[in-house]
Amino acid sequence: MESTGSLRYDRQVGANASATTAERIRIAHLQLLPLLCGCQNVSLDILRSLDRARYEPFLICQSPGPLTEAAQAEGIECLFADRLVRPIAPHRDFMALLQLVRLMRKHRFDIVHTHSSKTGVLGRIAAKLAGVRTVMHTVHGFAFPAATSLLSKALYFALEWLGGRFCDTMICLKQSDLDFARRWLRIAPKRLQLIPNGIATGRFRPISADAREAIRRDVFGVSQSTPAVGMVGRLCRQKNPQCFVEAADLVLGQGTKAKFFLIGDGELREELEADIRRRGRSADIAILGWRDDVPQLVASLDLFLLTSRWEGLSLALLEALACGTPVIASDIPGNREVVLQGVDGLLGPTEDPVGFAEQMQKLLLHRGLRREYGKAGRHKVVHDYRLDARVARVEGLYSHLVHDRVYSPARVPSVGSLRPLRAGLDWMLQRRRANA
Repeated sequence: MESTGSLRYDRQVGANASATTAERIRIAHLQLLPLLCGCQNVSLDILRSLDRARYEPFLICQSPGPLTEAAQAEGIECLFADRLVRPIAPHRDFMALLQLVRLMRKHRFDIVHTHSSKTGVLGRIAAKLAGVRTVMHTVHGFAFPAATSLLSKALYFALEWLGGRFCDTMICLKQSDLDFARRWLRIAPKRLQLIPNGIATGRFRPISADAREAIRRDVFGVSQSTPAVGMVGRLCRQKNPQCFVEAADLVLGQGTKAKFFLIGDGELREELEADIRRRGRSADIAILGWRDDVPQLVASLDLFLLTSRWEGLSLALLEALACGTPVIASDIPGNREVVLQGVDGLLGPTEDPVGFAEQMQKLLLHRGLRREYGKAGRHKVVHDYRLDARVARVEGLYSHLVHDRVYSPARVPSVGSLRPLRAGLDWMLQRRRANA
């Protein structure tokens, strides 16, 4: 019951277990931006797939948008915390924390499942302060690669360390993130779960020759003899779309007949469009924006190129593999855990448009190799990255955490527990000296 003068309330498991199990489990996913891409799709896939006889799903987001519209169409209740912002802003972040606490206390969630870096930290702290019984977080790649200075790296590390102290279970999408969380964030192994992303293989799949020809004609404006190369994702620094444009320009400059497509939108769109015009490639490189027919578009490509600087476990990459489209991806953690070099795709040097161009030329000239990679990629996703299998694992984890564990309130980290934080900061200093 709610305690007087406190931000927490305790909900016991045991004496009230029969009452709790008789009701639906109230579960909220917390996202920052209401976009339909990346980690937002992870939340939507899970919430829409939960058994409504057992779960009552909610989505908390900064503001209305495509994500909340899609969620509401699935019968998912959407709540808004407009104080949430992406940049670190201490006063605004504190107000967002209070707003989240009030929201979570009001709706008395059984589970809060957070995503993203800073929003995930605020959400985990707020959930524990609000007395939420089970708090979970999914790591979609740690924020350190996004940091541009040692100070910002240290700040992100401290935030991740703090968030780990207010979390019952942390889901990692790839082994390298799990290893980092265990070694440097000192998260106990029993609180870590390795559950990769999953793809709806019935939605993302190869399509018929007639459907493929129609997409290529009506959307791409190419014949069957002209290769179409594409990338799906936000046009932002992380995805490195500038490298995609530069590599495409190099391929075209060698006289190769091909068309290139960026499927997505974002803050870099105007800059990219200006760069494409400056290069004189407007007829050969196009930005299509966000589309509702992404599965059909990806299945109609001859080659999928992903130039990201960092990733958690790329949904776009898995989707391309599921469609039987051969892939070239940057050689970074996450991508290299999905793509087996020379078996179901190629890994290219990060930040190297020349290297990507050479690999594209190789595959564009060998249709048989593209077909071989596409077939192997589809086989891998069907066997190892199915969405239904992932949802079953996450739902099983929800059930176990709610019904089989005893609730323990959040504890403020002690002075002694801060030693691992200092060890992690020392590690970053050592890395910087080694790379100097």
